[in-house]
Amino acid sequence: MRQYLSLPRTVHILCLGVLINRAGTLLVPFLTLYLQSRLGLGIETATRIMGAYGAGALVAAVAGGHLADRFGRKRVMVGSLVGGALVLSVFPLLDAPAMVAAGLFVFALIGEMYRPATQAMIADLVEPARRPQAFALMYVAVNLGFAIAPVIGGLLAATSFRWLCWVDAMTAAAYAVILMVMVHETRPLAPASDTAGAQAAEAHIGWRPALGIMARDRTMLAFCAGIVLVGLSFMQIASTFPLYLGQLGIDAKQYGRIIALNGLMITVLQLPFASLAHRWRRDWTLIASGIVLGFGFFLNAFARTPLQFALVVVVWTMGEMMNAVFAPTIVSELAPAALRGRYMGAFTMCFSSAAMFGAPLGGLVLARGGGLALWTAVLLMGLAAAAFWTAAGPGIRRRTGVRAAPVT
Repeated sequence: MRQYLSLPRTVHILCLGVLINRAGTLLVPFLTLYLQSRLGLGIETATRIMGAYGAGALVAAVAGGHLADRFGRKRVMVGSLVGGALVLSVFPLLDAPAMVAAGLFVFALIGEMYRPATQAMIADLVEPARRPQAFALMYVAVNLGFAIAPVIGGLLAATSFRWLCWVDAMTAAAYAVILMVMVHETRPLAPASDTAGAQAAEAHIGWRPALGIMARDRTMLAFCAGIVLVGLSFMQIASTFPLYLGQLGIDAKQYGRIIALNGLMITVLQLPFASLAHRWRRDWTLIASGIVLGFGFFLNAFARTPLQFALVVVVWTMGEMMNAVFAPTIVSELAPAALRGRYMGAFTMCFSSAAMFGAPLGGLVLARGGGLALWTAVLLMGLAAAAFWTAAGPGIRRRTGVRAAPVT
């Protein structure tokens, strides 16, 4: 544990704030159940509305990364969390499908900007050799919160949708207060360079030149293509998976307990797993994660009882842990210092685009083709992600190193 305890104090503070915020992330995981049971919407309509959240998050990833590079990480994070809390506080007043979709879009647009800024701040604070540990610790904080949130949300979802939103808002505001009081800005004034003129030029890269740099980065593009496919798979857990369980007679409380196992496993196992995987080849680990995730999700097609679904969660969680060890670290090391926020924004955008399209597409497949068709499609996406990461492998090895420094 020494390598985690010795990380900068600000990293520990960020992890605490994320833990609090994620423990109160209650709206999105239970939204499709609310839309179906309380508003009487069908599977396709409920999951299509979820796509509005993905659309807002997609714009937030681009804007959040750009603003974090331009104005600083802390400002973006605080503004995003406070703004998201305000939207959540009035969300229970929305009762028409169009209003819910619009509210979701605005909430995601504002409330998701903090993600690329947070990842960029961690990369600012920690040297490349220790970034896998820093991102692993953050991932544990996220998933410890995720282990708590479904249990709380499952209880509240059965009684009060308003409290789902209000608790979510309070935890976002709490994270904002922590940032305002305990965290200082970390954005580099200029990247390391040989001349002051080069520093000034590189430190003020506009959005269009930055987009051109990223568009020519074939390694990053192939890496991101795999992340999008994995994101499409994970989006089913928050959208079609609870609906699929409902078709089998498994209710919201049981769903909360089943999915909480994912967060619990990552909380207990991610740090020792990251220390073990620290010596593995990064590209091979990514490729293996795509394969394990694909087959893990595919097993949902054959599970029928809560215990069987819990065992399936164990399988795909192993693939998730493999992916989480290196994915954000790879992005931070592929990124030029002056573009770190925007590269992290592109990384976040992969999941946001998956959220935009994953729920509607998954709902369409589930409604018209059934569970077997849905989970077969997810298997194919996992295998395709592994193929993209195979293509990105040479560039990842060349630019980030086959493995990180030994753990001490």
